Amino acid sequence: MSLLAAFEASSPALVLGPTLEALPSIDVELERQYALDPDRPIAFCRLRYHDRDGLDRTLAADDTIDEFERIGGSDDENLYRLQRSETDVIGAYREWVDAGGELLECRGSDGSWEVEMRFPDRASFSRYHEFLASEGVSLELQRLADGDGRRRGPRPALTDAQREALTLAHEHGFFEVPRETGLSEIAAQLEISNQAVSERLRRGQAQLIDDQLIE
Repeated sequence: MSLLAAFEASSPALVLGPTLEALPSIDVELERQYALDPDRPIAFCRLRYHDRDGLDRTLAADDTIDEFERIGGSDDENLYRLQRSETDVIGAYREWVDAGGELLECRGSDGSWEVEMRFPDRASFSRYHEFLASEGVSLELQRLADGDGRRRGPRPALTDAQREALTLAHEHGFFEVPRETGLSEIAAQLEISNQAVSERLRRGQAQLIDDQLIE
């Protein structure tokens, strides 16, 4: 039976790792990925960040990508075509393809990637997990489930950033009716953008709902 795995991964040697570390408030959503050369996959990512010029400068300095091109979007949200560099990058794409894995969802923010994948069985996932660990990737397993969605192992956990944002929002009355504070006040205390706060609160609430209400 296939296995669903959700985990958090972080390393400056993962694709866009330096960008995620340099811009903690950025939100990256991988829309699709393909490879004519498995060692240099091409990714289409939706990047949300308030300073497009600053984003482009950071991407230009990111050694994990050779080429990037903005192909659409607006000031705060842009679609980029990215190609991985040839050296000094963890070959995660080739490894999970060889293991028979399927990437279901991949989002990056707060210095790490949140990933959901499907593998043919537990052994194939273990192989991929061990590969990442051997490459020095920091891993936090959030959920394992059978292919039909039944849980195996621990329930999802909030990230530290999500927990901090939710706690601060609660303490300052963000969830009261009417609200006693707004996103800008929470963002100022966390020293991140309004958009980043909104993403952390949204993901944190979704994680809590999944944890407490979804069997």
